[in-house]
Amino acid sequence: MPEFKILSFIVEHMESTGSTAKLVHLSIDQSFTDQLNSRFEESFTLQQIEKATDKCLAHEWLKHTAVGGGKYGCIGITAKGVGVARSKERAAELKASRSWLKKTSDYIEDHKGILIFLGSLIALATFVLKITGE
Repeated sequence: MPEFKILSFIVEHMESTGSTAKLVHLSIDQSFTDQLNSRFEESFTLQQIEKATDKCLAHEWLKHTAVGGGKYGCIGITAKGVGVARSKERAAELKASRSWLKKTSDYIEDHKGILIFLGSLIALATFVLKITGE
């Protein structure tokens, strides 16, 4: 989801330059897209970044900081956007630091529909073999 990468990219820029959210202004253009792709090793197009920016604007994670910059000019991040970026990063860190047992448990939980289906097939096959074998 490029919208979270946009927010994360802006927060990283803020932290590396020591800027606050009120001081960061950017324009969504090909240069920004290239920098974002380089940072996250992705291949987003400018149109995908603009669409993600629209979502961020709609959720009030980003805002227009000046009039006259066009739809994608003079964009800044809101406090809500900083919170979303940090929350997403923290969730990724927690997910990466899970033990193998927790990862296995989460995998089973995520795929329980498939496992229930396979268990049902095995039970049905056993039942059919039991009936036809007698």
